[in-house]
Amino acid sequence: MDALTVRRRETRHERASAAVARILRAAERDGIEITIIGSLAKGDFRSHSDVDFLVRGPIEPKRRHLVERLVADGMRSSAIPYDLIFEDDLTEDRVLELLHDIV
Repeated sequence: MDALTVRRRETRHERASAAVARILRAAERDGIEITIIGSLAKGDFRSHSDVDFLVRGPIEPKRRHLVERLVADGMRSSAIPYDLIFEDDLTEDRVLELLHDIV
């Protein structure tokens, strides 16, 4: 049973990492800075983890919609839930807190 759990976690991690890599490449092409935070960034991604995206800097509404679509489309095939967080919506202290544990 433990081996099955480990394999399931590894497979989920691989799917998440592949989806994230595609999203980050597309975001970079569009001049959008996204940082991965949370369990995937910390190296503690589990079989029930989600992916946490932090969109950096101020972003206008039209570009925000582009980011939302880019991430949704990119994560859809992975079937892994995600959180999309915009730095512009947070206090500076909260941003620092989110970035604190990134490996």
